[in-house]
Amino acid sequence: MAKFSIGMNRTAPNIPSIIVLTGASGAGKTSLIVKLNELAIPGVEGINCDRVTVVIPENAEPGDRQAAILSYWIEKLRKERVELAVLDTQIRPHLAQEVLDDASVAHSRIVLVDCDPAIRNERLRAERQQPELANAQMDCWAAYLRGQADALGLSIIHTGVASLEESLKTLEAIVRDLSDQATAV
Repeated sequence: MAKFSIGMNRTAPNIPSIIVLTGASGAGKTSLIVKLNELAIPGVEGINCDRVTVVIPENAEPGDRQAAILSYWIEKLRKERVELAVLDTQIRPHLAQEVLDDASVAHSRIVLVDCDPAIRNERLRAERQQPELANAQMDCWAAYLRGQADALGLSIIHTGVASLEESLKTLEAIVRDLSDQATAV
C-alpha cells in the first residue's frame, strides 16, 4: 500500500484506465503527451502531472511528493469523463504500482520513456533551456528507472532510437491495447 495518498475514495465507480509514463527529465514524456493529445482519441487524455502543487508533510519520504501527485490526478480523474488517462510523471515504477493498487485502478500500465544520456542532456541544454538538469544526478535517476523497468518487465519507449512519430505510434498502440482490455471486461 502506498505510504501517502490524498482523498482516495475506494467506492467511486468512475475509475478510468491509466497509463503512467515515467522517465527522467528530457526523455520525451511531455512531447509524447502533447502529440497524443493532438491525435484527439475519444475518451483519451494526456496530462502533465507536474503542473499541480500538492502539500505534503515536512517529514515525508522522498517519493511521497510523486505519490501524492499521482494520487491527486487519479482522484481528479474519477470526477471527469476520461476513459483512459496517460499521465506524465517522474515517479518510481514500484511506487506508481502501489498508488494504482491503493486506488483500485483495474486497468493500468506503467511505461518508461527513455533515451541515451547524451541525447537527453542535449535536449535539456538546447530544446528545454534547462542545462542545470543535464547532470550526473539526472543520469543516475534515468539509470535507476531503466533498472526498475527491466526488473518489473515494463514497456519502454526509446525516444532516442525512434523518431517522435514512431515513439507516438508505440504509445498509441499501448493506449489502444489497454483500452481494448478495459472494454473487454
